[in-house]
Amino acid sequence: MLNYFRETQEARIATPGRRIYNYASGAVVLAIMAFVIAGLAPAWISWTAFAVSCLLDAFLTRKWIRADALRDYRARQPG
Repeated sequence: MLNYFRETQEARIATPGRRIYNYASGAVVLAIMAFVIAGLAPAWISWTAFAVSCLLDAFLTRKWIRADALRDYRARQPG
């Protein structure tokens, strides 16, 4: 299980594009929550944005882990 958490963390920060995506995703969720707390948006929008963010993060992280594992495997192959 610890290996999975390590691979997940490494996949999320492996490239500058992935790091930018993670920061942007977090900023969007926090901004929406701030609008909800300020009373400018209904609460269901916050829950929906959070759920979509979690699902998208899970999907992309698994995709990145597979892509990184395949790249590492191919790099170790001779010739």
